[in-house]
Amino acid sequence: MDLEIILNNFKALGFTEYEGKVYLSLLGHHPASAYNISQNSGVPHSRVYDITRRLIKKGYAVSQGTNPELYSPISPEELIGTLKRDNARLTGELQEQLESINFESEFDPVWNLSQKKEAIELAFELIESAQEEIYIGLWDEELKIFKDALQKRHNEGIKVYVLIYGTMELDFGNIFYHSIVNTEDVKINGTTLDLVVDSKVCITGSLGDSKACQAVWTKNKGLIKSIEGYLTHDFFISEIGKKFGSEIDKAFGHNLEKLRKKYEH
Repeated sequence: MDLEIILNNFKALGFTEYEGKVYLSLLGHHPASAYNISQNSGVPHSRVYDITRRLIKKGYAVSQGTNPELYSPISPEELIGTLKRDNARLTGELQEQLESINFESEFDPVWNLSQKKEAIELAFELIESAQEEIYIGLWDEELKIFKDALQKRHNEGIKVYVLIYGTMELDFGNIFYHSIVNTEDVKINGTTLDLVVDSKVCITGSLGDSKACQAVWTKNKGLIKSIEGYLTHDFFISEIGKKFGSEIDKAFGHNLEKLRKKYEH
């Protein structure tokens, strides 16, 4: 793997470039003296002692013997475990500290989700974070992915409302079906995902197929209200259709075809 990529990841986690180089050198050759570390890593010999002492203090390396003192790294598994624990502790402390500050945002940006995988991963996080209710509209393809997570939240007492574009059946939550007639655009732009959690955050857009993913997420109250309203109105149409289906077809055509033609563009 590209050394520069690894070093950039180390630096993102708080390592200096020299610390990253010394640790990587030790992975390949250990135990090693300061001279050997300098030769293998490119770190100046005059800096190696200082760098190894910092790694030892952080728990990322150990030393043994004298004249010469030899250094060894902790294993990659131990390093990753230590970094996870340290970052979890630090982010936990920072969260408590920041929550003590009275903050109200004057704006809520809309963030692009450029990949389907990214949108799905974020949707899982938001579903897991729900405290009261989940509104979600999705196609059979994605419902298969989210089914277990939605059922888990339902079993935990979260109100789950699902608008399904397709025929897949669920035995939990409040289920509504949206017709998939006249949805040719899905073949071009891919299936869609609409998700609102606790009226506080939403994801909406096309997940991409032949075209790139065109989804966004935001805490913008105006957009959240719009997506929530859009889903709610489709819930209404689904309920009305079940009760007055034949009368609606007679007045407006199957799947509201007459209305669709009237307002198509």
